[in-house]
Amino acid sequence: MSGEQQPLCGPTELVDRLLEGRETGRHHHPETHGAISDAGVLHLVELSYFASQSVEEGRYPRFRLFVPSDNLPPSGADPWQLLRFSQPVPLLEVDDLRRLAPCAASHDFALEIEEQDNDQGKSIIACIGVRLAHSGEGGTKILSTSLWARHVRPGLMIRVDGPGELRVSEAGRALDLRAGKLIDLGGLPMHPLQGWQDELSRKLAATDRHERHISHTLHFAWNELIYTASERGRGGCFVVLPKAGLSEQDVESEYGVHLKYPTRDLEFGKEIAEFVASSLTSASDPDPSWLKELANTWLKERHTLLLHIESLAQLSGVDGCTVFDGDLRLLGFGGKIQVQDTEEKRRFRDARTNKWLSWEILRKTGTRHLSAFKLCNARGGVTCFVVSQDRHVTLLWSDADTVHLWVPYWPWAKRSDHF
Repeated sequence: MSGEQQPLCGPTELVDRLLEGRETGRHHHPETHGAISDAGVLHLVELSYFASQSVEEGRYPRFRLFVPSDNLPPSGADPWQLLRFSQPVPLLEVDDLRRLAPCAASHDFALEIEEQDNDQGKSIIACIGVRLAHSGEGGTKILSTSLWARHVRPGLMIRVDGPGELRVSEAGRALDLRAGKLIDLGGLPMHPLQGWQDELSRKLAATDRHERHISHTLHFAWNELIYTASERGRGGCFVVLPKAGLSEQDVESEYGVHLKYPTRDLEFGKEIAEFVASSLTSASDPDPSWLKELANTWLKERHTLLLHIESLAQLSGVDGCTVFDGDLRLLGFGGKIQVQDTEEKRRFRDARTNKWLSWEILRKTGTRHLSAFKLCNARGGVTCFVVSQDRHVTLLWSDADTVHLWVPYWPWAKRSDHF
């Protein structure tokens, strides 16, 4: 969303950027890099790029490739290695990778890649098996596998999201190639935590102990919602207003948002708090029947929370914005932002690059982005998550004198989607 024209990029530019300083990094910290040569990286990225544009049974493939570092546990001792092929499968042509891609169609899995010498002593790239695309997760005593961000094992990860859409990560940095644009995500920068999340966590917490867990759960559950909505490819806009207890009339009179479908009784924040409470309940008596009851309660609350996420993601596909109050109570969906004020009341800042922007650049985007900016410009304390039909997400939020932009916003809470 910069005003400067950016050159078109492809897999060659991606690899050139990735290889900058890689030799030095591998020499000092080999444990953080994939055990693969620079030539092997080029071959694997180019193969992935062209395979991403090869249709398999009417679908473009989506998959992950993982090259472990040299410090990987031996075969049989690695809990995240699902299976090994009896014989390595050389990846020489696009079709070699295209045929295997369905094995790693889920973001939870990856094809494990190894650089080997063939019978002629030449180096080749081969697939040796299938593994989980993460290194496990913290907090499993509270959260499910679908709600906790996973930490990728040290190595090289290539993520293919669609035709010509690649993300390559290694040694704590990531490069994203989409639609001819190459974005260096640097050290995997985390988007800023929103102030309303901290305030709501304190409000929902029964104790200080609960607050910490609610904060984690709120953050990841919210990103699960954004991710689920973006994956549907229908677009949408989530708006979080700063005040709690707002009525339909308040939303229109104070914020200029007309709710076509006002709602009540869906309290997302409350569901998160109840889930955390059930997760932290401990058995005073190790009686099996009591433990079973606790487990059933946890499963019920987890299921309810996931159903709320799924339902909200569905609602966001309806034309218009989906609006929450400060307690994450759903106020309605299909909302139309009717702010007409075109005066720039607040400055416009790119929070990722810390540069000031002209809001005129939003006229080159679309109605959702421009409407979200107008709402943030007109009212302080508003947060908007704009979801495009191409699955990209833009975050806009306002304070007393500034509208902040964070793009691209990666809702990475689900599985290993940030990588």
